[in-house]
Amino acid sequence: MPRPDRIDDWREVLIVGAAEETGLVGAYERATEPVEAARALGLDPRAVRIVCGALQDYGYLEDAGDGRLALTARGRGLLGPAEDGSDPSADLALSARAIRAHLALPEVLRTGRRLDDVSRGDRATRERFLRAMRHVAATRVPVTVAEIGPPPPGGRLLDVGGGPGTYARALARAGWEVTVMDLPESIELAGEELARDGIAAVAGDATQAVPEGPWEAVYMGNFVHLFDRATASAIVARAGAAVAPGGLLAIQEVLRESPQGARFAVLMMLATDGGESYPESDYRAWMAAAGCPHERTVALEEGWHHLLIGRRAPA
Repeated sequence: MPRPDRIDDWREVLIVGAAEETGLVGAYERATEPVEAARALGLDPRAVRIVCGALQDYGYLEDAGDGRLALTARGRGLLGPAEDGSDPSADLALSARAIRAHLALPEVLRTGRRLDDVSRGDRATRERFLRAMRHVAATRVPVTVAEIGPPPPGGRLLDVGGGPGTYARALARAGWEVTVMDLPESIELAGEELARDGIAAVAGDATQAVPEGPWEAVYMGNFVHLFDRATASAIVARAGAAVAPGGLLAIQEVLRESPQGARFAVLMMLATDGGESYPESDYRAWMAAAGCPHERTVALEEGWHHLLIGRRAPA
């Protein structure tokens, strides 16, 4: 079952990814002939002509007359992050990396050891990952913020694993006093930008500790699935213990019951040491054990993601 909002054709992912990596997309920011683009970039003219035909077919390039091609509006979306947070380029790069990881499945089946970690790597790779996370989260933000609701006076919210800042900024705009906790390498990339938006940033490892509360809300977005079941349970317990009486524990996740649940578990096997997609029943049990019993589950993006909300009893 293909996702309605993502590019699911592996050919398109790899063709566009190659065009970006070689500079071919940027070459068409102004109308030019394929042979001229090939010459300027030191690429093979025949290969450029054929790939550009595919880019036209996918809607990234269009005929500009006199044998020239130019980027369409869709193609210009590949040039960098837009003001609304959309960033197809970073999303496609992440998808291409996932495809390469899946090609290693036979070895992983033999050894059980992951061969990739999409959130790690050199600075450029980590920046691309943060950009991709902002892009894929953008459509879920409005419903998530609405379901968490407005803060009580002076309400403090901890966003665990929220380095990309997509939810943190929206929650801050809704009136929450937001603190983001993420790994040091993520805070290194995002901390200054978060600070400019009035959001505090704390470097740390949630498998060890979370910033001391009490917090009127703790939010974890697509974070718990990165860990094995025992670690995931401990993280939820740690987060729940930091929630103030009457406060919320909100967990957004890919549930095992989701249309992408089984395939997402394979990706986590390839990219983490123990993560996978867990069923809703596990999250309900972990939240109850953490003292924040589950109140409701909200389907996001037609059920591709879910938001689980629990609440600690008032004092």
